[in-house]
Amino acid sequence: MYFSYQLYQAGRDKSRREQLEADVRAGERAKSVAGLWHLLLPPRRALVEASAAESIGQSCMTAGR
Repeated sequence: MYFSYQLYQAGRDKSRREQLEADVRAGERAKSVAGLWHLLLPPRRALVEASAAESIGQSCMTAGR
């Protein structure tokens, strides 16, 4: 029964209001995913500093040879 309703929804055009509501919901989902993404990733500054420290450490090891 639910599948047939999905087919009905897919086969008809959405009104302007329905489309606007769908767009708003999609934007809210994207905002929440981006927020989670930023929480999970370390700050960009930390990545740059770690990369710089690693390259300095490698250049010090090769200079001592």
